[in-house]
Amino acid sequence: LVTAPGSSVYNSLQFGLTKQMTKGLQFQSSYTWSRSIDYAQGGGGQDLSASSIYGTDPSHPSVDRGLSDFDVTQNWRFNAIYQLPHVSAGALGKVLNGWQASGILSLQSGYPFTPALQTNRSRSGVNVGGGVNGVGIDRPDLVAGRNGANIVSGTTAGCLGVAPGQKLGTPNLYFDPCAFTIPAAGFLGTAGRNILRGPGLANLDFSLMKDTAIKHLGESGKLE
Repeated sequence: LVTAPGSSVYNSLQFGLTKQMTKGLQFQSSYTWSRSIDYAQGGGGQDLSASSIYGTDPSHPSVDRGLSDFDVTQNWRFNAIYQLPHVSAGALGKVLNGWQASGILSLQSGYPFTPALQTNRSRSGVNVGGGVNGVGIDRPDLVAGRNGANIVSGTTAGCLGVAPGQKLGTPNLYFDPCAFTIPAAGFLGTAGRNILRGPGLANLDFSLMKDTAIKHLGESGKLE
């Protein structure tokens, strides 16, 4: 018997604010606070490599229940257009008038990812065979007292191969490897799927534009 069961849950709070063009200004803002939870994503490997597309234990899919690879807890977008007022006439006006500024600001939480082992330590046999050794499917054990928050913040206490006192959450050491240990052979690790989250993302698209009337192009002809 072969089955392909799956389940996903998405909940969100969404808020939007819009201002129509008045006095040369318009803007639009939207914010989403959400949570998406599912099991291993069969198509995830095509878009993201945050976690394995294979479940660690096909007989008990609940052990892979966690945040979706594409989950973004907080997502804010803001865009605006501002037409600067006319400040002068004549030759000076041709230089100072007709300016417009616009931009799109995007801020969002980082994406989840899973700490994984490079061998099939559990001996589950998932995705093993045909030259494939089950890499990236099994997860390590989580050290007592460690969680998603303190694994990526503060400093590391150190362990084999990792010097103590190093700051976490940096490009050189984003998460603490010392928060995990290798599970006993034949057992699944206790670390959950997608328990860590990468750094947030910020992006700004900005433009500055000027319209200048060109009489030779007609009554409404302009150079932009």
